[in-house]
This record gives sequence, C-alpha cells and structure tokens, in this order.
Amino acid sequence: MKKITFMLWPLLAATLSCSTPVYSQDPGELRIDPLMMVLLKECRSIATHLGDELFPGWEFQKTPVLFYRPNVQELLIHYPHKPKGFALYTGFSPLDEDTIYIRTDTTLIQYDDQNTSTDIEGVRVLVVADPFSTMRNQLQDIIGRPKEFAGDWLKNWNFVPDPYARLQMILHEGFHVYQDRMAPDKEPDEGVVAQYPLLDPENNALYAMEGSILKDALLASDSLRLEKTKEFVAVRTYRQSRLDSSCVEYENLNEYLEGLAKYVEYKFLRAGESLRPTKEMVYVVGFNGYRGILRKKMRNALENMVNIVAVNDDRFGNKFGSGPLRFRLYDLGACQALLLDYTMPRWKEKIFQPNVYLADLLRESLAMTPGELQQYLAEARAEYHYDEAYRNKVEFEKEGKQRIEEKVASILKTDKTLVKVSYAGSSTDALVARYTPFGVTQVGRNSAIYEMIPPLIIFKKGVMLDFKQSIPVLVDREKRQIIFSVSTPPSKLVVDPPNRLIIDELSLTAPMEIERNGKEVLIKVK
Repeated sequence: MKKITFMLWPLLAATLSCSTPVYSQDPGELRIDPLMMVLLKECRSIATHLGDELFPGWEFQKTPVLFYRPNVQELLIHYPHKPKGFALYTGFSPLDEDTIYIRTDTTLIQYDDQNTSTDIEGVRVLVVADPFSTMRNQLQDIIGRPKEFAGDWLKNWNFVPDPYARLQMILHEGFHVYQDRMAPDKEPDEGVVAQYPLLDPENNALYAMEGSILKDALLASDSLRLEKTKEFVAVRTYRQSRLDSSCVEYENLNEYLEGLAKYVEYKFLRAGESLRPTKEMVYVVGFNGYRGILRKKMRNALENMVNIVAVNDDRFGNKFGSGPLRFRLYDLGACQALLLDYTMPRWKEKIFQPNVYLADLLRESLAMTPGELQQYLAEARAEYHYDEAYRNKVEFEKEGKQRIEEKVASILKTDKTLVKVSYAGSSTDALVARYTPFGVTQVGRNSAIYEMIPPLIIFKKGVMLDFKQSIPVLVDREKRQIIFSVSTPPSKLVVDPPNRLIIDELSLTAPMEIERNGKEVLIKVK
C-alpha cells in the first residue's frame, strides 16, 4: 500500500496544543525512532551534493525540522531558539553539533502520519511523523479494507517502511518550507474539491491520456519528446477549457505546490545514482545504496504515475472521492516541470511569481497556434484510444454514483444514533475548518462527506462542532444540515450549561434545542 500523507488544510493550527509538559524523564531518553535523524542527515547530504540540480536557491540543510510521535515525544532540530515547553536534548544524535530540543508526553500535532510543514512561534518548520505513527495510520486504514487487500498487504511486507520513499518524502515536505518562504500566498483553496467534477467521464478520460502522454514524453528521444509535449499541451488546453475557472485554478495551484515538491523527488531519482551514502545508512533496513537502484525507481514511478492519474485502482481507499484527484496533481505537475527543463531551461526564475503555473509555462514555451492545438489533440485522441478511455470512464461514473449512494445510506440507515445538526435557523454558514482534502467525497453540488480525520465545523465565533473521532460526516449546505451517526445513545445527548453538549465522539458549543425521536436526534443550532 502506498504511504499516504494527510495534510490538515486549511486550518492545521486548530489541531495544535500549546500546553507545557511536565517532564517525567531525562531529556536524553529517546522514544521516537532514532533512524529518523539518520535519514535527515542523508537528506542533507543529498541536497549538499546535488545542489542546484535539485532546485537552485533551495538550501534544505538550513530547514528546521520537527520529528514527532503523537502525544509521545517530539524533537525540534536546527531551530533558532528553545521554544516554550521544550528542553535541550542530550541523547544520541548523528547530526554533528546541531542543537536539538525535545518535548515528551505532549506534541504539537496529535494526529498520526502528518508529514507536512507548519509554523512554530513564527518559524516555518518541516514536520515528519515517526514511522510507527505512519504504521498505526496504515493499520487503521487496513482494518476497513477488504480481507483480501489486507492479506496481500501483510503477505507482501508492505508495512515495512521503504527507506527510499522516506528520503523522498523528507525532501518533498522540506521543499514546501522553501515554497512558503518564496511565495507564502500561492496555495490552493482546498474547499474546491467539494465542487470539482470528480466523476465526469470526459474529464477523466482526458486525464488518463495526459498521464500516458507525459510518461511517453519523458522516456522518448529528444526529437520525439517535443512532439509528445505538444500532444500533452493540446490535451491539457482542451480539457481545462471545459472546466470552471475555480477548478482550473485549483489544478494549477496544486500542480505548483505539490508538483514542484514531487519534481524534487524525481530530480533526486534521476541525478542521485552517483551519490555516496552517509555511513549511518547501513543501519537502515532495506537501503542498498543508489547505483542501479534509483534509475529503476524512476522508471517505476512513471509507470505508477499512469495508474494514479487514470485511477486504475483503489490504492487510496477513496476511489470516487477527492483523494485520486489530489494525488494525480502531484505527478502531473512534476512531469510538466521535468519537460520544462527541456523546453524552457530558466523556468524556475518565474515559477514563484503570482499567477504563474507549470502548464502555462509549457504553453508559452511551445507557442502553439489554434490550428496546431486542434491537430495535436486529434492525433492524441487517436493514438491514446480516447473513445475506449471514455467508455471506461462512463462505467467509472456509474460505479462511483452507486458507491456514493451506498456511502450516504451507511450514514442515514444506521443501527447507531443518527444525529442531524440543523443550522437552518442560523444566519451564518457552516465552515469545515479541519479536514483533509484526501477525505472528501462529493455527494451533490452543495453536499459532501468528510472523513479520514475528525472534522471541526465552525458556524461563527464561539459556535462550533468539534469531532474527537474520525467518523463520516455529511455536510449538506442546501438543507443546512450536518448528519452523522454515533454510538452514544440518544438519552446521553444532553445540553450542559453554558450551551455545551459533550459526548465521546464530539463536543458542540452553541445555543441549541434537542429533539429525540427513537434513535434519531435533531439538534437545532440557533
């Protein structure tokens, strides 16, 4: 199973804790995996030796880093000062003279497997989850998968971390820190995923063509590569012409944000074969150097990209939701950046400017006429069997609609307590302030299901619905209702002063009225 990185956008800060721990141990006692520091040292070595070949101007070695296992321990490395609640770490470290701070029993992030970046006292830091936090997140996902899938996952040792993937992830997330410094406001509105045409057959068929064309372009000879790049630009230009402008901007911004970070991974795979690993890497399970390995991984990455973009499997557990859209933009952006290295070698001088995107730079580099765009679109349709791809995506749409209906029914037709929170009497809308864009399933134009992490829904200042557990939550903005099921019996849903309802699964802070009808509870937020 591919490792999944969940990013809590747009309000990661809502999950953070500012409490100061009481230390019950020596600050030299390490509870998280010490090999995380070995991998960090290796990434610093990679960035040092590859230099501008990775990305000019980026100095990964200077990036502050937070390693964490939720509510167990966190290490803060290369941070400019000691933050409140941390102590000076005195234990094992392969990081030479680097200052490290430690905090135990309390962590900034309380969710598993959050490989991302965030602010600590105004300083942007790279965040990397302990591998056992990642494993726990994977196990929670596996529990809900079919037995055959889980059996294959165990049989094939997919729970063993891939050290090359870990190195790529650290470089990827570290690049986000650099992006934030270079263009802090250049990021997508993740709320768009709830309105994106995820099941549209033509859009998905053209997407599948884009992935195949990009793979062929990057594996082609110099003379053929240009022709393939023109085919890609023709297909991309036509496909995006069918979309709402907000969806086009969403794609472009995610390809900039995640595609560039994925591009750094690909550059490592392409240029890293001659690297000499740091000596401590011999202790990392599964690591066997670089020569003869990275080239194969790059080829496999391109083959894998085609399947990700075409949504040929359900590797993310959300086949008809937003997860596949989000992940395909990583690879599509990275591959366009690799092509720009050929067609516009100085493209990196422009990319951090507002409203400058990878696809637009490719169009600019080729300067194709309307007639050429039509010609290459027709050639691509024939060569990559568009009609067959379209028929497949019509079936994909049918299956998706059925699966979504089943998902909605699993919420509404429950043996548990069905809770409906109505805000029809409130003058404000419901803002889903804590969620992962990988866990959104569009139900209708104005409704979506949010899952994978516990959502936080804000109605107005001081009025909020804060989930403590990850359960599917249907937000219907047209009916102005939030619907979900809980194990807590209806009799236990009682309002305590001042205007608070607290149960195992959630807390609701709001002026409210509660009506019970058997196992169904209606909560009216005033």
